[in-house]
Amino acid sequence: MRAKRPRTRLIATATLAATGLLVAACSSGGGSSSTSAGSGTSATAGTSAPASASAAASAPAAASGQVTIGVDLTYNNTAFWSAYINYEQQDAAAMHIKLLGPLLAAANASLQNQQIENLVNEGAKAIIVNPETATSLGPAISYAAAHNVKLVSVDTIVGVGHVYMVVRASNTLYGQDACAYTASRVKSGYVLDLEGDLTSSNGADRTNAFDSCMAANDPGVKILKDPTVWTDATAVTDAQNAINAYGSQLKAIYSQWSSPDTGIIPLLKSKNLGPGSANPVILISDDGVPFEMCDITAGSVTASQSQPANLYAQYALTYAVDAAKGVTLSAGQPGGGAPTLQNVSYQGDTNLADPIVAPFVTKTPATLTVASPVDGLPGSVTTTPVTDQDLWGNVYGKAHGGVCASS
Repeated sequence: MRAKRPRTRLIATATLAATGLLVAACSSGGGSSSTSAGSGTSATAGTSAPASASAAASAPAAASGQVTIGVDLTYNNTAFWSAYINYEQQDAAAMHIKLLGPLLAAANASLQNQQIENLVNEGAKAIIVNPETATSLGPAISYAAAHNVKLVSVDTIVGVGHVYMVVRASNTLYGQDACAYTASRVKSGYVLDLEGDLTSSNGADRTNAFDSCMAANDPGVKILKDPTVWTDATAVTDAQNAINAYGSQLKAIYSQWSSPDTGIIPLLKSKNLGPGSANPVILISDDGVPFEMCDITAGSVTASQSQPANLYAQYALTYAVDAAKGVTLSAGQPGGGAPTLQNVSYQGDTNLADPIVAPFVTKTPATLTVASPVDGLPGSVTTTPVTDQDLWGNVYGKAHGGVCASS
C-alpha cells in the first residue's frame, strides 16, 4: 500500500504564529463548535492559499475571493481534536478559506449525515469530515454528490462510497514502527499487543502490521493478542493480567492508543517493572498527546507514534480547496504527507488517500531497521526526539501549562 523507495520521516511543523494562540475547545458544546444540525459558524481569513496538495508549501492561489469549506467532526473533547480544530482555524486564515463549522456530530451518525446536508445547502464548496464510522456516511456522500460537492475524510477510511481524498496517517506504519523498536530490543519472552477495535481500519491496520512484522522479524517472541475495542478499562485489566502472569518475562507492551498508559504505568511500577528497575518493560503507544511527551521524557513511556494534528488540518484544507476548484488527482502523484498518493480500499470501495508519514517519537533520536518490512513499507525509520518543539503534543502542552499538566 505504501511506496517502497526509502524516505525520511516528516517532522510535524507548527503552523501557529505563537504558541499562545493554541487555545483548546475542550467541551463538546463550547468554543467555536456547535452541536446543532443547522447553521455552521464561520471563520473568515486573510491571505492567499496553496492551490493544490502537490504544491501546498509553495504555490499561492490567486486572491480571487474566499473558498467556502464546511467542516463536520465527530468530537472536539480530546486534546487531539481540540488541537486539530485550532490548527485548522489558523491554516484557514493563511489559506483564504471561509470555514462553515466545525459542526460536531457527537458520535451520532444520523446527525452527522444531516449536518453535512445542511453544510451543502449553506454553500460549502467542499466538506471536511471525520466520519463516525467508515461506513456511516452513505446518505451524506450521495447528497453531496448530487449537488457537486466533494468530501474529504480525516482519520478514517471510507467504505460506503466515493470521497475526494482520505487524509489519514499510515496506520500500517504505526504497527511496523512499534515492531521495529520492540524487535530491536526484545529477543525472547512475551510481548502484549493491546489491540484497538479490529472492525475499524485503524485498529486492524495497526494490529495486522505489528503482528506480521513481529512474526517475520522477531520469531523468538510470543505475542499476546488482546482485543480491547478501544476500551481503556479492558486494556488496563489485560495489562494487569499479563504482568501478573508473566512478570519479568513480559518484555514489552504495545498499546494502540495512549489513554491506557495512565493505568499501565502505575501497574509496572508496582511490580518493579518500570523505568530504573532491573527488567523495565518497554511501553509503546500511539497518539502523541501531551502526557505521552511528558512520560517519554520521564522514561515511563518508551515511544509514541504522533498522530499529526497539524498535518491533518493542513492537508485536509488543502485537498478541500483542490476539490472545490476541480483539481484532478490520482494515485502515484506526489502526496503532501506521504511520498505518493495511494488508493485505499475498505468494504469494497476504493478511495484516493494521502497516507501521512507520522513522526515516531522517542527520548533521543534513533535509527531502526526492519529486515522484512510489511506491505512495501521502507525497512528503516529515524525517530523524532521528544524534545522537538514542533511536535503537536509539545505545542499544545506549552499552551496549557506544560506537557506534564495532563499526566
